[in-house]
Amino acid sequence: MNRLKREKDFQRIFLEGQSVSNDLLVVKYIFNDLGRPRIGIVVSKKFGKAHFRNRFKRYVRETFRTNKPKKGIDMIVLPKKELKDQFEKMKFDTFRSSFLFLLSNLERKNLNEA
Repeated sequence: MNRLKREKDFQRIFLEGQSVSNDLLVVKYIFNDLGRPRIGIVVSKKFGKAHFRNRFKRYVRETFRTNKPKKGIDMIVLPKKELKDQFEKMKFDTFRSSFLFLLSNLERKNLNEA
């Protein structure tokens, strides 16, 4: 798994990156020269108890693992406040379709900028 680990990478995305969002998620991103995608996940304690935060991270990683963008992009995934209330009863497929919609928007933006 290609994960963002260094604070410098996170800061660069937050300061210089762009974002796409829907009603549940925000994805901040910036294109990289590595030729491979990397992902970071930021979820605060306000989202809920540890088992909900961990499940959120598992859902994001699994969706990313099975549907990686082809080009080099660094992205950070954040939940919106609206997701907090729904997440306890949310199924993986519902979450996955929401995240895939954002990934497809990134692919389109990637093609337009290339």
